[in-house]
Amino acid sequence: MMATFLDTCTCIIRNRCNSYAKGCKAMIVVFLCCLAQVLPGRAVGEPGRDIVVLAPATPASIPLILAVDDLPGVGVKIFHNHSQAHSLFLRKQAQFLTTGISVGVRFFRQGVPLKIINSHVAGLSFLVSTRPVKGFGELKGEKIWLPFPGSPLEEVTRFFARSEGLVWQRDIRVGYAMFDSSVKMLQQGRIGFAALPEPFVSLAEAHAGLVVSLDYAALWERYTGSRTTCPQVGTFVNAQWAKAHPELIVRFNQALARAIERCATDPGLGVQRAGHLLRFPGKILDTALGRTRFELLMGQTLKQGVTAYYKTIGSPLDETFNDFF
Repeated sequence: MMATFLDTCTCIIRNRCNSYAKGCKAMIVVFLCCLAQVLPGRAVGEPGRDIVVLAPATPASIPLILAVDDLPGVGVKIFHNHSQAHSLFLRKQAQFLTTGISVGVRFFRQGVPLKIINSHVAGLSFLVSTRPVKGFGELKGEKIWLPFPGSPLEEVTRFFARSEGLVWQRDIRVGYAMFDSSVKMLQQGRIGFAALPEPFVSLAEAHAGLVVSLDYAALWERYTGSRTTCPQVGTFVNAQWAKAHPELIVRFNQALARAIERCATDPGLGVQRAGHLLRFPGKILDTALGRTRFELLMGQTLKQGVTAYYKTIGSPLDETFNDFF
């Protein structure tokens, strides 16, 4: 039923919305401290809001924060630590996880029973540098910094390098640091190139001498020769939970579609609502939202878009991924 509905109602929406009581056991204290970085979003933990959407502290989550307004019983938790958020989801302490699509693909390949229900971001990443560059060909002999091995950014960055005839880790060297660390090293002049998502791009750009050199969405169009989608961020659910809640998934996607439209028509609303949750200044979020390309894929269009993306970057999905969608 859900698949049929989504296939018929599939839409693509494009826009550039240019401490605990003393005496607790130490183990419990440590656990709670670890979870402290997964910050509560709107109404999570309130009576009647028991369905949790884990979402990253990026502009990609602004439509999600707006979407739960239309979903009684559903709340958002914004996370700053990806590993902790993923652990919560895998322990079934959250029903929805919004994260990089490559994360979901990796989990599925490891045997985790999950499904992707949408992808709503096709562009939020850029190359920030200490000098302007016009393409990856100019990075031969240089070192680029990425968040971690196998990240969504590494996947697509390797594709761009290969498209310029560069051999990964030979012609272009790679270092790893999380986004906030990369921004600091750029600002200190310790590194020259870092691939970053928003809002870290806008944070870096605010520092004199740093340049936003390459738009990954535009590079995708350049190197593929088409405007085919480059799905980057998706929402995942446990497969068994999905079977029991098809109507909620449909309503979630419908609410997300409306929220994306609101971001386009009134970006200030999204920035106002999300600022205190995402922990970034309003001016930075406003710039970051304007650079984020939203594109909502569902149903068959989602399957086609994600399948085509992995085929293009040279990591095709096999037939077992029919159960992924």
